[in-house]
Amino acid sequence: MIWVLIVTGVYQCSTNLSDYDKEITDMMAKDNKNNKEDKFNRSDNIQQKVLDENAKTIFDEKVRILIMNRGYQSIYHTTLSIACSEGIIVDQNGKLLEYPPNTEITLTSKDFEKNQQICIEGKNKGRLQIKNIGRNSDAKYRGKLECYVTTEGIVVINELFVEEYLYSVVPSEMPSTYPEEALKAQAICARTYTYFHKKNYAYPEWEAHMDDSTAFQVYMNCEETKGTIYAVDETKNQVMTYKGDIVESFYYSTSSGFNGGAGVWNDNISDADTYLIETGEEIYTTVSEEGEQRYRLFIDNGKETDIEYNEAWYRWNYERILDQNTVKTLLQKIYQLSISQPKEVRIRSQFLPSDQLKNEESIKDIRILSRKKSGMVAGIMIETNHFRVSVSSQYMIRQVLGCAQDTIIRKDGSSYTMGDILPSAYFYIEKIYDKNEEKGNTLKQIILHGAGYGHGCGMSQNGAKKLAEKGLTAAEILAYYYNGEIKAVNTLY
Repeated sequence: MIWVLIVTGVYQCSTNLSDYDKEITDMMAKDNKNNKEDKFNRSDNIQQKVLDENAKTIFDEKVRILIMNRGYQSIYHTTLSIACSEGIIVDQNGKLLEYPPNTEITLTSKDFEKNQQICIEGKNKGRLQIKNIGRNSDAKYRGKLECYVTTEGIVVINELFVEEYLYSVVPSEMPSTYPEEALKAQAICARTYTYFHKKNYAYPEWEAHMDDSTAFQVYMNCEETKGTIYAVDETKNQVMTYKGDIVESFYYSTSSGFNGGAGVWNDNISDADTYLIETGEEIYTTVSEEGEQRYRLFIDNGKETDIEYNEAWYRWNYERILDQNTVKTLLQKIYQLSISQPKEVRIRSQFLPSDQLKNEESIKDIRILSRKKSGMVAGIMIETNHFRVSVSSQYMIRQVLGCAQDTIIRKDGSSYTMGDILPSAYFYIEKIYDKNEEKGNTLKQIILHGAGYGHGCGMSQNGAKKLAEKGLTAAEILAYYYNGEIKAVNTLY
C-alpha cells in the first residue's frame, strides 16, 4: 500500500553544502577508483560495468543519478515521502496509479513486490519533491524517479536530461552569487565531468553513472536560480577536451598559489598529466632544510600577485594540543585507518604488534617525509616511543591530522569549524616540545600553517571568481587551469 498525504508547505535553500563535505568525497571517490575498491562494500563479484564507447551511449542526453539518503550516509532509504504540485503518476510493473496535485505519497519496502520496480513521474513534467531527504533546498527533481527494493532498503535513481541535471549541480557546487563568467566556467566543468563519468556505471546494479554526493558532484543541495540556469543554457553541450577526448575536469575551492596537477592523487603517470599541469618550485620536493625554509616563507608571506591573495582560505592556521587524551584518540584513529587503508597507513615496531599503538601515551615527533612540486605534503611520519607510522596520500594525511569540530583560523581572522579532514595538504608544521631529560622530548603541541582549501587539482572556484571579476570570459578562465579546448559534446567521436 502506498500511503497518501496532502502537502501543505515547502522550505527554501539557504546555503551551499559544507566545503569540507565537498572535499572529503571528491578525494574518496578518486582513492576508490585507484584502489579498485567499492565505496559501499558491494559484492566483490560485481565488476564495474563499462558502457559501450559509442556516441549513442556516451553522448545521449540522459544521465542516471543515485540519490543518497539523509546526510549522505547510505544509498539506502527506509522511507520515501514524495509530492508534486502537478500531481503524480506511479508505474508499478505496468499498473498506473495517478494522484492529484500536492498529494504526498509514502513508500516503504513493504510497498514492493519481489523484484519490483516502482517508477514515479510528475504530471505535465512537474518536478518531484522528496520531502524527507534532508537537503538544503526543496529537492524538487526533474525527470523520473526509479525505486528498487533491497534487503537494506530502497534505492532511488533519478533519470533526467544532462542539461537539467546541471541546473542544480552548478548552484550546489558554486555560490549562485558568483560572477556570470565564473558560473559559466563551472557549468562547463560540471558538464565535462558528467560526460566523462557517463563512460562507466559507478553503480552497475542500477545502471547509475554517479550519485548525488561529494563523491562525484553535489546535486540538488541548493535550488536552481535564474543565474545558474542561464550559465548552463549559455554553454549548452560545451565540454573540455584534450586531443579530442573529454577530460576529467576536477575543481576545488581555493588554491595555495600553486596548482597540484594530476599528481595530487598519486605518483602514477597518466593521460591527465597532459591537461592538469602542476606548478610550483622543484626545491620543495627535496624536503631539505633549504626547501622547507623556502616553503615556510611562501606560506607565511604568500604572493600578492596570486589571484586569491585576498581570499580568506588563501592561508589558515590550525593549533592542536597533544595531551594524553588527544594522543589516545589520534593513535586509535590511526590504527583503525591502518586496517581499512593498509597501503597508505603503515605501522611499524621492532618488538610490538600494531594493535599496541593505541597504548602509547605520547608522540615524539611528526615530520614531513615528502612534498610535491606544488608544496603539497605527500607523506608524513609519526613517531612514538615504540612505533613509527608512515602516512601517504593527501587525503589520508588530511584525515589523520584533522579533527572534527576543532577550529581553523583563516587569513582574514575568521574562525571555521573543521569537518573530518584538514582544509588542504598544503602546510608546514610548527612543533612545540615538552622537554624531559629522563623520558625524552615529546610533542605537546603542533601548529599547522596551511594554504588553500581542497585537493588543488584543476579549477579553483574562488580563482575563477577573481578572474571573472578581472574581466576574463569562461573560456579564458578554463584555459588558465586546463590544457585543451572546448568543443560541443555532440561533435565528438
